[in-house]
Amino acid sequence: MKTKVVYVTGAPASGKSTTINRLLDGRSDIELWEYSQRLMDYVNVTRSDAVTHNSLRQSSAALLHPEDIAAVDKLLIEFVARNRDEKHVLIDSHPLTREEYGFRCTAFSALQIQAIAPDEIWVLYADPQTTISRIDASGGGRKAVDVEHARMHTYLQASIATNYGVAVGRPVYFFDSTASQDDLVKRLANRLL
Repeated sequence: MKTKVVYVTGAPASGKSTTINRLLDGRSDIELWEYSQRLMDYVNVTRSDAVTHNSLRQSSAALLHPEDIAAVDKLLIEFVARNRDEKHVLIDSHPLTREEYGFRCTAFSALQIQAIAPDEIWVLYADPQTTISRIDASGGGRKAVDVEHARMHTYLQASIATNYGVAVGRPVYFFDSTASQDDLVKRLANRLL
């Protein structure tokens, strides 16, 4: 079996976690690296101040230090190296966070993304109104957004993913997550064939 390393990203409420969980359902040929969970686990083991998903979504820049992100980036590179020949590796990550002052980007360096060497990059996106509706319905600690913030977050996240694709010479695929969830999961599964 030819395995792939796939970097999966999207702005908050793009449907990334829901879609990935559906894709993983019943499959044993995929290893998932959920960046925010690994970062939270790392911080909770190395520091005394507990961090939760909600607290990260509310004030990421205030809770995380550059050293935390650098350490987890190193762990990710090691994880990919260990697993890439055995199973597909999906990396669920979004280096752009909305902060009280605007946005913050903690992207991989060119050397880091080249070490990860994704075969493909998938960007999930939704229109601003869908994003707003999803956050209002089940925000999970996410900050409420308006149309401009939702649009800006999506565009910035897409631009980071595109830069990663350029840095490694690999394709970037953009998937509309407002389409049928079954169709979207089938499209993604077909990319792993």
